[in-house]
Amino acid sequence: MKTTIKTDKAPASTSPVAQGTKGGGLVFVGGQMPRDMKSGQIVDGALEQARLSLKHCGTILNEAGSTVEDVLLAVVYMTDLSQKNAVNQAFEEFFGDNPPTRNLVEVSDIGEGTIVEIALTAVAH
Repeated sequence: MKTTIKTDKAPASTSPVAQGTKGGGLVFVGGQMPRDMKSGQIVDGALEQARLSLKHCGTILNEAGSTVEDVLLAVVYMTDLSQKNAVNQAFEEFFGDNPPTRNLVEVSDIGEGTIVEIALTAVAH
């Protein structure tokens, strides 16, 4: 059984996709753009983008009944791998001593000048 996760506390996708999906004992959080909830704009800088993307992911996880501690896999899309240290810093702040497995993928374009987009897979409760 599949459940669609939706919250107005994280940005809605501009594509026809769910913010998250719960099923099979897992929660899948779709790639989160670092969009400021008030202005609707993408925030500047890789560190702030990673922080905000992770925050949005955490919000969707919470809506699904899971937490940061339940995250098994993070997939990070970046347009500039030279900014990887900023993502590492954001991960340390967000996950602390319990980081998930991570895939880091360089892509040519995410859209709207975005440097970082993050998707998560977590244990469902």
